Amino acid sequence: MRGLVLFGCLLLAGCGALNPWHDEHAEIARAAASEQRLVIWSSTDRPLVAGLLADFQRLYPDIRIDYREMNALPVHRLVEQRMRSGEEMPDFLWTSAMDLQIKLVNDGYALRYASPERPALPDWANWKNEAWGITAEPIVMVYNRKLLAPARAPASHADLLRLLESGAPDLRGRIATYDVADSAVGYLYLSQDESASRVAWPLVRALGANGVRLFSTSEAIINDVSEGRSVIGYNVIGSYAIAEMKRNPNLAVVLPSDYTLLMSRIAVIPAKAAHPNIARLFLDYLLSRRGQAHLVAHAMPSVRRDMAVPASLRTPEQLRRAIPVSPALLVVQDRLMRERFLADWNRLIHAGGPAKRP
Repeated sequence: MRGLVLFGCLLLAGCGALNPWHDEHAEIARAAASEQRLVIWSSTDRPLVAGLLADFQRLYPDIRIDYREMNALPVHRLVEQRMRSGEEMPDFLWTSAMDLQIKLVNDGYALRYASPERPALPDWANWKNEAWGITAEPIVMVYNRKLLAPARAPASHADLLRLLESGAPDLRGRIATYDVADSAVGYLYLSQDESASRVAWPLVRALGANGVRLFSTSEAIINDVSEGRSVIGYNVIGSYAIAEMKRNPNLAVVLPSDYTLLMSRIAVIPAKAAHPNIARLFLDYLLSRRGQAHLVAHAMPSVRRDMAVPASLRTPEQLRRAIPVSPALLVVQDRLMRERFLADWNRLIHAGGPAKRP
């Protein structure tokens, strides 16, 4: 019992370090004292959040964190499987597949919690206090400076289309993007491109005609360009691109000048989380200025209105198209729409012959 009381005091001390929260939050901290474990399933690379997790444990030293990193689609499928089977659920789901996270909320799998950090967030970053946008990250293009002169590099989606339609032989088989049939985030970003621009599907056709290389993740696309196998990578997450650019100065990052999608890594606390109070504390920490500072340090722009965007990923306000944390994302998960979308994708992406899956 003494250990639990001490743990509760540490939790309350930690809460004070984050924010002078109200009595309701103190009650959550006391309830969390008996849980002592936080199980996180996330699509975010662990090295990017290692400092953040370590800081959270400094605040709450008796908490054991189990952080399981996997792609967004397997996270979603495992959650659905465990909900059906009654197996123990993770405590915290945090992925970049925004539409799949919203689907979990819509299906009744999320716990509702009104975080005291809510007033600092834009309206688009929260749905029903069950799905929370944690970042506001631009979707960018990358290219290899050794293989493509900056003067030829596309500055916009329309520029990329013109470049691909030019039939430049040095680009044939050397453009990389997602296989949207196999990548939850790739499917989401293309669906948002379709809403934002008339060049989305002509661009898919041009990618296919140029023998596009297809991958499942942003990291794989960026690595392919960084290592010189591809010249250009399309629709990748800006934070990963900036991290690789720091390692390899030959990699260049382009924030499209016609419009720039802003994605968010959405957090959901499962309704049947085994340790829901610690999950609430972790959500509050992620949304706090202290937690957000760790994400900004890894080029993941803050979702908060009171924190600056890193200069390397700053875009003019009028060009930003935030993907809202809202039920509007459910449209792209409609079965008939998805079948039509993927049929169009497969027809156009294979227009120039079989696409390459390295």
